[in-house]
Amino acid sequence: MTGTVKEIIDAKRRAGESAFLWLTHTGVCALYDREEDSYESGTPVRRWELDPIEREQLIETGLVDGMGVLGCNGEDAFSKVEATCLRMLQENEPTDPTLFDRITNQLAAAGVEIDLDATAKARTESPNLVAVFKAGDSDGLDYIEILDGETTIWGYNGEIQAELLSFPQIQHYYNELPISQEDLKGLRFIERDGQKFYDEADLQLLSQRKEEERTARRESLRNLSLVLPDEFLALCEEVNETPAAILEGFIADLCDLETRPYITNGSDERMFAQQYFDRCGYRSRAEWDKEQKAGKE
Repeated sequence: MTGTVKEIIDAKRRAGESAFLWLTHTGVCALYDREEDSYESGTPVRRWELDPIEREQLIETGLVDGMGVLGCNGEDAFSKVEATCLRMLQENEPTDPTLFDRITNQLAAAGVEIDLDATAKARTESPNLVAVFKAGDSDGLDYIEILDGETTIWGYNGEIQAELLSFPQIQHYYNELPISQEDLKGLRFIERDGQKFYDEADLQLLSQRKEEERTARRESLRNLSLVLPDEFLALCEEVNETPAAILEGFIADLCDLETRPYITNGSDERMFAQQYFDRCGYRSRAEWDKEQKAGKE
């Protein structure tokens, strides 16, 4: 079962018992709050494009409530939105400040009914909001969000629930794996009173990528090959210990580890290992490099 099918299953579960899942013969899947909303003039709260395999997987779950075709006008608008956004994202930098306006203009020129007032309001609430538009004959509105290079269409109820954070807030909440000003250059933002605010959805994706990069970096360093000098080997022979046991013991003391093969030798040993590490100047050099980099920024 693909990730998209799992996402649909989870979305329907979260939507509640009254939710209605519609699937077209071409693989368009739409989730509505109620069955009544699935009629020709209805507007889905979520929408997905499935390939033939995903379509069959979804059918096999037994969660599809109805099958057929969507209203032509609404379907045409959705298709134009997705095709236009995809093409523009392929041809432009996602953070280009003029990109969303150009997408909106192209959609309007293609016949998509853009609600300019709603779009202007929604853009003050989310940096990833492209436009608010009307699909088909429904009185309801949808909005276009581009997040991490992906286009999503959501039902619009007059308010965008985006969590916005300033840089000081980002430093506070993302302190375990810090996010720098340099990291934020690839994200869109809203500016208020001279201060930039970023969408937490973007920040979570960024933090996840940084975590994945850190994991990959650590894995590349985990297995180490050393050519040990005779002097160190002689010390190991003198105390009837292997080089691995000596090094593992020092690492355990330095990092206060208690899981084999890294078992600390005691509190005094931990104290002296930390003092040795600090005395060598590793931390002070790292802090100096950090301050130099911050000064350049």
